[in-house]
Amino acid sequence: MVDDILRELEKKFEEAYNIAEKYGEIIGWVSRTSPSSISEEGGLVVFDVEPAIYFRDFNEIASAGSYLAVVDIKTLHIVSLSIVSVERRDVLAELDLPEMYVAIPSREVSGLLTRTRVKAKPLLAYDPFTDNVSIANYVIEPQSPVIKLRDPHVIRKILGLPENGVFLGYVTIGDKPVFDVKATLYLPLKTFYQHVIVLGTTGSGKTTLLKNMIASISSLVQGHDKISLLIIDPNRDYLTLPLRPTWDFTTVDRELELKMIKEAENIVERPRGLVVMLPITRFILEEIGDSGLNWAKALKLIAEDYVKSTYYPIAERYRWGINVKDIKVAEEPGKPPLRYVELKLGIEYGVNDTEEYTLYIIPYGFRFTDVSPREFIALNPYFTRQAKDSLSRLLNYLRSRNASLETIYDFYEALREARYRLHEKPGSPRGVILDPNKEYVIDLIKDLAIHKSTLENIIRQIGSLIDTGLFDITVPEGHGEDRFLHEPPINMIMENHHRLFKGYPIVVDLEYLQEHSLADPEKVISIVAFRILNKVFEWKLVRTRQRVVTQPVIILFDEAHRFFPSKGGGREDYIEHVSGMIDRIARLGRARRLGLVFSTHSPKDVHDIILQLANTKIVLRMDKTQLSTLDIPAEYRELVTRASDRVGIVKSHVLRMGYISFRTPLPLTGHYDLSALT
Repeated sequence: MVDDILRELEKKFEEAYNIAEKYGEIIGWVSRTSPSSISEEGGLVVFDVEPAIYFRDFNEIASAGSYLAVVDIKTLHIVSLSIVSVERRDVLAELDLPEMYVAIPSREVSGLLTRTRVKAKPLLAYDPFTDNVSIANYVIEPQSPVIKLRDPHVIRKILGLPENGVFLGYVTIGDKPVFDVKATLYLPLKTFYQHVIVLGTTGSGKTTLLKNMIASISSLVQGHDKISLLIIDPNRDYLTLPLRPTWDFTTVDRELELKMIKEAENIVERPRGLVVMLPITRFILEEIGDSGLNWAKALKLIAEDYVKSTYYPIAERYRWGINVKDIKVAEEPGKPPLRYVELKLGIEYGVNDTEEYTLYIIPYGFRFTDVSPREFIALNPYFTRQAKDSLSRLLNYLRSRNASLETIYDFYEALREARYRLHEKPGSPRGVILDPNKEYVIDLIKDLAIHKSTLENIIRQIGSLIDTGLFDITVPEGHGEDRFLHEPPINMIMENHHRLFKGYPIVVDLEYLQEHSLADPEKVISIVAFRILNKVFEWKLVRTRQRVVTQPVIILFDEAHRFFPSKGGGREDYIEHVSGMIDRIARLGRARRLGLVFSTHSPKDVHDIILQLANTKIVLRMDKTQLSTLDIPAEYRELVTRASDRVGIVKSHVLRMGYISFRTPLPLTGHYDLSALT
């Protein structure tokens, strides 16, 4: 019986040794003199490392929190280990001599040639024969070989990492990537349908991480999923995505950074074009001031000026050659039609080193008569509840009676006149007589008994919509509805994103809107952002009811606190409206493959609903006072408060261990500060 057990153990030991040699490098053996243990609190493994191995690889094998593996002799499972403690002793300590017998001073470097004792806790067990992973809830046998892994597949398995998805970076201990930059960290695409938030102080690397994620998502476009990515960009940070990145290695470990970049470029490719949704205001048309202008000519002029003001300063700064190779205005038939500008941009980075990018610029504006009463009210979340109710009734009555008001300006004029006539007595002489439709508005306001304060709010908020400059934009050379810029059909853009626009990321340039609008910047960017978000959601709902499968859509809100602020500040109605809207979209969007990504500085800056909806949280460097709402384990708090740029932790249900630290490489796309160049 004993002989049979010994033969079986000898066979198991040989197999464990072979597995260890196949998947990694043996650096030690589980101790024969210190017990391995398992209890309700977890397991413990003790092993010794020879001096030569320790001094060569101490950063990887003797750092608290670092990862190694052990091949358990009895199960032949490869079990991940997290180092708990490391003990170094001089040879005199090994001899256990009392201090009084040791000469002082006593220095002898040969005394350092002792074994290093390491204590580690088992995490997950990987069965190389079945490719299954389970919790390591059994004791590890003494004499089991301890290894430093080198197989990327096994590394991901024993750390409980997703096999594929959107690239984030590399698993780290502290700031340093483990396993020689082979522990690649992905977020599965399904994670995004349960929403993601990226948090970190200014300069912590949020934008770099987001751009690397965008490049990864764009790379997935070539696969079977054909994802559509929509970026709500209030600061023009994402217009340089297609450009070649430049890197500054003066303050970083050049060799390590190049290794991370090389590994990443095997799985991530930057997009070679963009779709820019460009809000156009009437003030832009006034600046052009051409009496012979039609929309084809106007859009071409706007696109040319936009490209020159956006990309030419970068080329001049880095002494690149740049030119617009081709530009054309296209139109897809529909009601309304989809107008856009297709532009080929060539950049010469050096001699015989040229790349060409395609930009699609879609003008964005509103036609008052195209917008339903419900949609019109939803455009401005600053209407009071009473104003929403009264305005809805007023607009619906007007539509039902075919009281045609051609523009928002006509409606505004009628509302202002009604304010002065609200309390006039029947039969009293009227002031300025307006056209019949406007007079009907005035009479209707009286009939509906709209209170003066409510009417004031309606006038004020419609005035703010007019100040945006986004409504009823016309060109001199045009007839009928062709004079107006109509809102581009978002459903058509999404349906044809890959056919017409090659699946390139869609960037909504809200900085351009702020530069060419008289409205409050925070209001005007919210109007456009929420309108586009709602339109994408409605398209998803309609196609789902029609039982048509649509491509996954990921919408990224940079500086999310500007759109979804925390409570307070006298904006309770606005905050309630926005939180209700995002809650509905986020919850229903999960089943329809619509994901939201939020980026902000602090969890205290955004509404609580955002933190509740985002099942995955990515936290870069942050002040410790901001961490209370994030439920970060104590062992990660120190890292988050002292982390280098581009280093952080991920908290997600898709990770077997719940949390993991990572580092994203330098930007894999163009990363240039446009505000500093213009």
